[in-house]
This record gives sequence, structure tokens and C-alpha cells, in this order.
Amino acid sequence: MSIVTDVVAIELPGRPSRRALLQLPETPRGAPLLVMLHGAGATAAFAEQQTGWAARGRAEGFAVVLPEGTPRDATAAPAFRLNPQLWNDGSGRGHVARRGVDDVGFVVALVERLIGEQGLDSRRVWVTGFSNGGSLAFRLAAERPDLVAAIAPVAGHCWIEPGTLERPVPLLHLAGGADPLNPVPGGDVETPWGHREYHPPVRRSVERWAAACGCDGIATRTDDAGIEWTGGSGCGGLPVRQAVIPGLGHVWPGGPRLLPERLVGRASTLLSGTDVILEFFERCSP
Repeated sequence: MSIVTDVVAIELPGRPSRRALLQLPETPRGAPLLVMLHGAGATAAFAEQQTGWAARGRAEGFAVVLPEGTPRDATAAPAFRLNPQLWNDGSGRGHVARRGVDDVGFVVALVERLIGEQGLDSRRVWVTGFSNGGSLAFRLAAERPDLVAAIAPVAGHCWIEPGTLERPVPLLHLAGGADPLNPVPGGDVETPWGHREYHPPVRRSVERWAAACGCDGIATRTDDAGIEWTGGSGCGGLPVRQAVIPGLGHVWPGGPRLLPERLVGRASTLLSGTDVILEFFERCSP
């Protein structure tokens, strides 16, 4: 696991203090900022272990921040099953929705603080996330398209209706073809916390985002590795893409499986999510 060098705290009026792990490059001024949002039940450190973003940022000169979600019990340490950390992703699920936690406001405040204090490049704010964190990436870009250069949610749904974006935001959405928690055709799933809930088809997320960005439609092709790529057409050159990776469960593409296979399915090295996402972000940036 990479070592993240700093912890930052953010105060929002009337809300408990929130924390994030931060990795800065040797020369922060003018560097891009990548925001990585962990999955439900996880932590910032867990997300770093899955993805390796901090080490990548050190090597290639961009800042990485990994915020922490909100646990069910703020007086106890986060724990995957007993005290899960969640994001209020617009789905209406969980304790964060019942409490009206302002996660968009938290991430915006965090990003603006880091840009102001470290001189990071405000034109290159990249947001990725896994599962529930990927869903928050969709919500963040829909509500603050002025702040986000591009998003790359992994294994998460666009639960919200983004409408028509004032500024279209490039999208790369990665999903597992054998994900038991977000099945490609959609359907009822049992969460690791014993809840039954409906999850929409994976394709709906890219359809919603393409419509919000003014695309005329979407088309699908399958590459030589069996990865199904769906992309928006007529988007004025804006990339809006989705990749469904065969055999991959509810696991970061190319990363380790850190939870039992019976819960999340299998890992896959067919595609490196970290590599593909970074290439996408760099291609979408000024």
C-alpha cells in the first residue's frame, strides 16, 4: 500500500469535521488534482490500496486526495459491516440520505481549499470513485460541472437525472460484466448489509450522461479482448464512454480483490482501471 503523506480536515457550517488523505507532488503549483471517492463501507486507505493512485500521483506529478465518507456512528471507528462509511449519491439510500449529508458541498469545499492553498490547476480537477463513490462522482459533476474537468466512475450508477449540463463533462464509466452487486441487465440485489434493493441496468448511466451532454445517441462495439465499449455520438467531440469488462466482479479493474469473492465476485487483469482512467483524464484536459 502506498503511504499518503497528510491528512486534511474540512469544517462545514453546522456539520461535523470531515477528513481526507492527501498526497501532493514535489511541485504542487499548477499540478492537476485527482479526487478518489471510496466505495460504501470502505475508507480512504482501503481505496488507495485498491487503486494505487497516491503512488501514481507521486510518480507522475499530480495531487491525489481521498476523502472519507460518513460512518453510521460518528463516535466509533469505521467498519465495513458494522459501521459503514457512505456517500449521499442521490439514490436516497442509507443513513447519509436520511440525515441529508451534504457530500457535494464537502467535496467542493475540499477541492477549493486545496486549489487555493496549494496552487493546483483549477482547470484539471479529475474525479473518480468506486461503487457508491462512483455514484457521487456522477452527482458532483451534475451539480458542479464548472468545477470538474472529467469524471471516471467505476462500478457505480448515475442515480440522479442530470438534466442538461451547463457545461458538458467528459465521462469514462467502467463496469464489471460479472458484477453481482451491479448486474449489467439490472435487477434486485442483496447488499453486503442484507438489504434487498433494485439496481438499474448499467447502460442507463451512460444513456443519462450522453443525453445530459447533448449527444444524439449511443453506439456499442466489442473489442478483441471482449470488452464492450458504449459511446455517445454527436457530442461535439466530447468523450462519453462506458466499458463493460467481461468476468470482472465488484472490484477495481486490475486491482486486488480485498473482499470475499462470494460477496463481490472475481478480480480481473484484463484492463487496468488506474491506467485507463489516467490516460482518459489527461486526454480530456487542457
